[in-house]
Amino acid sequence: MKYRLAFLTAFGLALLVGCRTRTPEPAVQSVLQGRLTVRPEIDSIPDYRDFEVLVYRQVAGAPDTLGLAITDSTGYFTMTIRAPAAGLYPLRISRRGVALASTVLVVADGDSATLRATFPLEGRRLLVRSRENAAWLAYQNAITQHNQDLLRQLQTAPDSAALARIVERTLVLLQSVEQTYPNTLGAQWAAAEAVRLLTGWNDSLALARFDRLSPDNPRYLEAVRAVRQAIARWKGQQAAADWLRAVRQRLQDPALQVAVQAELIQAYMDSLQDEAARAALDELARMTTDSTWLRWAKRMRYELDHLRPGMEAPFFVVTTTAGRTLTLDDLRGSYVLLEFFWPEDPTYLNELAYRNALAETYRTLPLNVLALSVQPDTTVNEAFFERFVQAGQAVILPGGLQNPLAVRYNVSALPVRWLIDPDGRILGRFEGAGALARLQQMLVRLAARARESSPS
Repeated sequence: MKYRLAFLTAFGLALLVGCRTRTPEPAVQSVLQGRLTVRPEIDSIPDYRDFEVLVYRQVAGAPDTLGLAITDSTGYFTMTIRAPAAGLYPLRISRRGVALASTVLVVADGDSATLRATFPLEGRRLLVRSRENAAWLAYQNAITQHNQDLLRQLQTAPDSAALARIVERTLVLLQSVEQTYPNTLGAQWAAAEAVRLLTGWNDSLALARFDRLSPDNPRYLEAVRAVRQAIARWKGQQAAADWLRAVRQRLQDPALQVAVQAELIQAYMDSLQDEAARAALDELARMTTDSTWLRWAKRMRYELDHLRPGMEAPFFVVTTTAGRTLTLDDLRGSYVLLEFFWPEDPTYLNELAYRNALAETYRTLPLNVLALSVQPDTTVNEAFFERFVQAGQAVILPGGLQNPLAVRYNVSALPVRWLIDPDGRILGRFEGAGALARLQQMLVRLAARARESSPS
């Protein structure tokens, strides 16, 4: 408990002192208002001023304020949130330097939301009420149910018919989100998730659903990747590359064209066509002068030179939270999963149970899991470890993403996982939507191979 209190105090102060107070050229605005109070048995004086309600985003590792309000004596607050784009943003509530609660807020143009809470919450979660936030909650509930169904299936014998039924049930839930909350962020996420779920189960239907997906969908590029991978399985890598070029050609937005070109590069890399990937990188450099994409291209060239399947994995020496020093050589003879994560990332938290089940299921492969937190703040990590179960051994990387190990493994998006074979060579990288499912497929193949080679 002392770690959590230290974390809340330190993090709350860092947000309120360190946040920049202006976000340039906001594209969307929404309103959040509500009332925050304290239970009378905790404080009999009904003075509820000085609750701070903060909505922010991370920019280059630093918090950037999108909206800030302070309650009056009745606990009432109101704020206008100005964000660069519609999306999900962290919301924190603190009082007198101590952070009390957090959640995720959907910010969409014109949305008006309310938040009421009485502290201490005693295990209850914050609930933001608005049409946009209701849609997001419905979407999240559908995904949570899907993950729980997958987890139960993972713990029993594999059954393709049962998996198909899980997909069918989830598709019905996602369609309900789209129909109940049209034109919301939750509906857009549901539409893209339906495309991803269909791939590998009904690829032709996935392609048809993708063709109805608007390029304005915030998960459009995730859907592009899912369909590209489906076409590669269905018709081959060349057909997938041709499809990506056709998608790029019909897009009107130059930024999206560059993003699809990046997906073409990734397609070549996934299929081990490294020279084609290098040529596509040259083409991307001719398409844009955007520094973000040029930095991405530089990272991809680094990966082509140093991090391809079959190459020797970069050496590492780490110290676990238990005080144990580990090197890559110490782990020779077992498979190693290097997992880079951010302890407050909603994506990582949502998939944690599934990830733990994989770690436990394939522990006897043998598989060693090293979970490397790129949040350098020790108190934030201690609060995470106190609250959540995380299979494997944990490491806190000093310096976060700037740590030499994170740099050597080319870490940018999170979470990302590298699988290393018993000889210390790279087997693959697993990142983005569906990464754990792809990891599970590889682990299934490795386990089958181990059984075939073991003496009867």
